[in-house]
Amino acid sequence: MTWGDEGYILGVNIYGENSSIISILSKDHGHHKGIIYGGTSSKLKKLIHIGNKIKVTWKSKSEDAIGYYNFELIDAVAPKYFDNDKKLTAILSATSICLKILPERNVYLTVYNSFEDLFNSLNSNDFFKKYVLWERFLLSELGYNLDLENKDSLKLFNKNISYPQYFHDNSASFTDKDIYNGLLINKHQLLNYIFEPNKVKFPFYRIKLENFFNEK
Repeated sequence: MTWGDEGYILGVNIYGENSSIISILSKDHGHHKGIIYGGTSSKLKKLIHIGNKIKVTWKSKSEDAIGYYNFELIDAVAPKYFDNDKKLTAILSATSICLKILPERNVYLTVYNSFEDLFNSLNSNDFFKKYVLWERFLLSELGYNLDLENKDSLKLFNKNISYPQYFHDNSASFTDKDIYNGLLINKHQLLNYIFEPNKVKFPFYRIKLENFFNEK
């Protein structure tokens, strides 16, 4: 069996002595794994950073086997932000959330498109607002949509959290505090509805991203 697709690298793990298993969020095949032979070599290792966009050809003897990838780099997304810890953390947060919660081999075209739109907005002034709204879109696509009607605030994590105005009005101005509150509200949903019921550890980089906006 063989197919071609494009997607973003969600995770990389060493496999054997010199190969890697990568997980990608692909456009037409969803969250999908494959082996890259020689993936630990210096030549290939620098190309398969988490967050990079690649073109892949997947081959396998059967549909159920893990198979292997040949790939070409489309966009080296992650290295552009090696000197911007906050945005690099957002990249790793988004990829780790998708890696942990999207079932393998299920196609989520709307999620893929929203993920790509998010990464295409990395240089925008309101990127972190878009990140928070992307998480909300992801939750909605997975069937978890918090009703915000007639609510101004709620208590979460022993804090009174005000709903950011941009939840209702995308053109509304915002502060770092509004970003932090949005991240906390999303975290509550992610934990309560997905991570804790499935006994999955909450992503380290998602916690790190939240801490950037925590005015202690």
